[in-house]
Amino acid sequence: MFGDLEAYLDKLSTCARTRPYGLQKLGINFHQKEHTKPLFNDLKILSAQNLFKYYCVSEIFKIMKFRCPYPLYNSICISNRDTSLTIILPEKTNTFLYAASQIWNTIHKRIVKSECGLETSVSIVKQRTKSIILDCQAVEQRDHWTDKNFQIFSTNCLHDTTCSSSTFTQTSSDLSSEKLIDIFS
Repeated sequence: MFGDLEAYLDKLSTCARTRPYGLQKLGINFHQKEHTKPLFNDLKILSAQNLFKYYCVSEIFKIMKFRCPYPLYNSICISNRDTSLTIILPEKTNTFLYAASQIWNTIHKRIVKSECGLETSVSIVKQRTKSIILDCQAVEQRDHWTDKNFQIFSTNCLHDTTCSSSTFTQTSSDLSSEKLIDIFS
């Protein structure tokens, strides 16, 4: 998975006792590792920080939709000013409710249409959330992780106008011009 595959396979084909004395030490080239970002992006794997955001969005949506667990649902205060399901942030703390509400407010308009509201299925919300986070994860340099890979964009994106399960897409050219918000600043 990482490093030089040919050197790795050659190293394991003979043990150190059978290699000539001068070739027993492996140089720095053998231990050189690849970057993980291309692997994560090619296989559509979320990083640990982005997995946290993904699960926060999916769990806060399920709490609001199914009203379960009820004590958590009671502690969520949804704004009455509009129909966008914006959550009024609780007191700033290091809790799931505060972090999930902050992340939800950043991207909920891109994953749930206001006319559909909580009628949107959980699988569609998860699919759209993962798509948004993967797009953010792929921004900037191809081989190196940057802070922007763990930020969610704040402006509206292209998304479908129906409540059906059509796929959510966003191009990288749309991403480059958008303003970034750091979730945990």
